[in-house]
Amino acid sequence: MLRNIAKVTSGGAVAATVGGYFYVREAMGEDALQRMIKFERVGVPATIDYKWEEAKCEKLPKVLPSIFPPVSEEEETRRFEVLHQKWAKPLFDVYMELGGFYYKSGQKIASNMSGVIPKTYIDMYQPFLNDIPERTPEDIRSVVEGQLGRKREEVFSSWEEKPIGCASIGQVHRATLKSTGQRVVVKVQNLDAERTFKGDVFALNSLIELAMPQFAPAFDEIQKQFATEFDYRGEMKNAIEIRDNLKRGGFKDVIVPEVYPELCTEKIMVMEEICPSIPLHHALEEQAEKLAKQKGMSKKEFIDQEKERLEEEIKRLAKEGKVMESVSSKDYDRYIKFQSLKRGGEKITKGLYNWTLGWVLPNFDLSEDSVVVPINAAKLVDDLLEVHGHEVLIDGCFNADPHPGNILYKDGKLALIDYGQVKRIDDEARLNVAKMIVLVDAAIKVDPRTNSDVDPEVHARAKKSVANFAREIGMESEKMLDDTFYQMCVVYFGRMDATFLYPQNVLQWTDSMQEKDPLGNIDKIDYLVMLHTSSMMLRGLGEMLQQFKNLAVSWGPLARRALKEKGMLEGVEGEISSWEKEKES
Repeated sequence: MLRNIAKVTSGGAVAATVGGYFYVREAMGEDALQRMIKFERVGVPATIDYKWEEAKCEKLPKVLPSIFPPVSEEEETRRFEVLHQKWAKPLFDVYMELGGFYYKSGQKIASNMSGVIPKTYIDMYQPFLNDIPERTPEDIRSVVEGQLGRKREEVFSSWEEKPIGCASIGQVHRATLKSTGQRVVVKVQNLDAERTFKGDVFALNSLIELAMPQFAPAFDEIQKQFATEFDYRGEMKNAIEIRDNLKRGGFKDVIVPEVYPELCTEKIMVMEEICPSIPLHHALEEQAEKLAKQKGMSKKEFIDQEKERLEEEIKRLAKEGKVMESVSSKDYDRYIKFQSLKRGGEKITKGLYNWTLGWVLPNFDLSEDSVVVPINAAKLVDDLLEVHGHEVLIDGCFNADPHPGNILYKDGKLALIDYGQVKRIDDEARLNVAKMIVLVDAAIKVDPRTNSDVDPEVHARAKKSVANFAREIGMESEKMLDDTFYQMCVVYFGRMDATFLYPQNVLQWTDSMQEKDPLGNIDKIDYLVMLHTSSMMLRGLGEMLQQFKNLAVSWGPLARRALKEKGMLEGVEGEISSWEKEKES
């Protein structure tokens, strides 16, 4: 029996792969085929391993309990950790070797998109955020001069050969403009990136269809969006538009670098340098290192301890039907002020000691701070969500790839870079999102998972209202169940924490939703793919910083503003009021 199941699983994978080889060779050439083979030598066995373990833990105990006894949550976690330890490094190595679209996938893993990536993978894949192998200086000079049509020295008075960052399709160098003396950064594309793109996407897509078929339509939309990144003139226009939009929106604590259109071509892009600044994930790592040192621990020990403590607290609250609370921006400010005063007092005390007793006794090292003044994580996440919400709900033009490597930190301000993946939506889509946000915000408040005293009839009407609007905007599923649409909307537009998912994570929850009522055609709502991907990425970052955000609450004011400007808010609020009024009548 077990042998037959294993044969079917592996046989299906082999058949799909062999068929894919013939297609890739014919359509994309021998080079694409060789890259696909390299990837799938690791990817296919890893996928089979994970799917088989998943079946033994979750599916087979339901149908063959005499052979496969139920597996506890702790035991399932232990078994999967064994697989993470087995496959994280081989997959990392092949991603790093192949580059191209695999770099982009590695970034998604390292940035913990959606907050569900196993820690083993997050730790292993950190180099994809800012340590991707660089191109040779000769290659870079060739691209720059070929694109500008003149010697590099005619445009730039200085050029740093060492890149400050390498990404999936290009790398960035510091330079100085010869004409103005302005410090700039120059993004230079890898000329092989576009050539390898289609084959890489096909290989990854074939694996997704095998391992996680419910994500195949979404992945297709993501790869279409990524395909727009190969002409930097498009990214230049995106950056200019978003910079102007945010300036009009009054975002004083958010920086989008100015670009120089006259120096931007298909393969190079020149923009102002945000200086001094560091990638957000580096700033957070530095903070973690200081906190760990304060506790006499290594950074890894400190992070592991915090993660374990947080997971236990989240599980405990979820079992009790409670929501994990987050420290507010104001509370952070108060603590930051206290720590700053404490640090200043300590420096004065140590300085006085050094100038008195320190003449005869060992001195304190004043360059080291034993008091850590933290980043205001609440303000950081609030700002990111507000910016993203403004882009979506007010401007209809948003960055679809806000991973931590694209977020810089400068003196308490955020600098947002990399606008290769920008999604534009029309007014109808923008207002659909706004109405859904307002409905979900109200529906969560009358959901038994957040309000144990709620009247079941009120909750039922809220659920029906959200589900009906989901159908109206074009969401489809095989059975078209109210519960399917409601659960998807409250997670994608509202909360994705354990209160709504426990004991599952987002991936397991998606699997279970797919089993109950498979998602249908997404052509009418394809814009939601990039919206959900990017908003879940930001909420995932929030959870890493112990900021558990309800998207509907964060975006609620912007959604109401968008609806009010079009004279639609009163109708939506009337619909929400009817949930209670119907009960009274």
